[in-house]
Amino acid sequence: MPRKVTLADVSRAAEVGVATVSRALGDHPDVSEATRQRVRAVARSLGYRPSATARALRTGEYRAISVIVPDAGWGWWEPVVRAAFKAAAEVGYYLMAHPVAGTKGGAAAIVEALANVPTDGVIVIGVPDQDGVCEACDRIALPAIAIDDTSRTVRFPTISAQNREGARLAVEHLISLGRRSIALLRPNIGVETDNWGDGLFIDHRTLGYRDALDSAGIAFDESLIIDCTDPFNETRKHWRELEAELSTGVRIDAMFCAADSMAGAALRTLRAHGLKVPEDVSIVGFDDERAAILVDPQLTTIRQPYEEMGCYAVELLLRKIQGEHVDIRRYEFVTELVRRSSTDEPERLAKPDGTT
Repeated sequence: MPRKVTLADVSRAAEVGVATVSRALGDHPDVSEATRQRVRAVARSLGYRPSATARALRTGEYRAISVIVPDAGWGWWEPVVRAAFKAAAEVGYYLMAHPVAGTKGGAAAIVEALANVPTDGVIVIGVPDQDGVCEACDRIALPAIAIDDTSRTVRFPTISAQNREGARLAVEHLISLGRRSIALLRPNIGVETDNWGDGLFIDHRTLGYRDALDSAGIAFDESLIIDCTDPFNETRKHWRELEAELSTGVRIDAMFCAADSMAGAALRTLRAHGLKVPEDVSIVGFDDERAAILVDPQLTTIRQPYEEMGCYAVELLLRKIQGEHVDIRRYEFVTELVRRSSTDEPERLAKPDGTT
């Protein structure tokens, strides 16, 4: 393995003292521009990389951010993290990801471990227990921002989407297609409490569903609320809870899936009962995850602005790192309807002779 290039190596090659090299690379004002450029050119030619630890000792910062994600695999947080990586890099910070899945003690335990990691602050994505994570951050004086809509408790500046407004938009779209018997397929928070905290986003999406029905004068039917277990398992062939409801003979002409990941199994369940999408049943999801375009027909959905949320998380965290005050409250981003073929209108499905 090649030996690491040191300041002493740069000093010898540039024929200046080690202190001069350090000041030149650190933009110290008492080094002439000619010397600064010569030292930097030599450092580049030798492949010198400055020590993050040494820089931290000198400046009090590592220029590094940690982000805690729910899992090491793919998930809704992927575009958030990708945008955060880019935003951090643009201002000279690098970002390290730490998955929670399989970690004893969850996100709070990871925060405790960050005391031994070169990091200036942390973005926590998905925080069912904000109290525990906040206490861990306080113990090691680590600035933190949350991207989370699972908990009513807000102990950090917390970024999320406008879930209630987005759900209302989804159901209003279904109503505009003439649909009236609209089911809501949602995660069963009674079973999934470890993942969903107190179910804030599910409650808000349910409220948005009801808001749209009320505005249209459609009576709320409790039997059309279908709670499903293991909602993010996209390999499921069907939803037994939906199957049980359809087996009673209930008529459904539309469905709002509270998460895109639930739509694939919903489509398969409907087909097993002889129902076509969108001819018989129109479906809208929520999130605009990758799952929305991997199903057939592709899913009309409510888009969360994940990239903007990731960038704003970095912006808020850097402000905290620099000592600025950032209000501890929820920062909600506007959602939008993305129309795809799962809600094609009848006239678009008609054959040339006018039949369907």
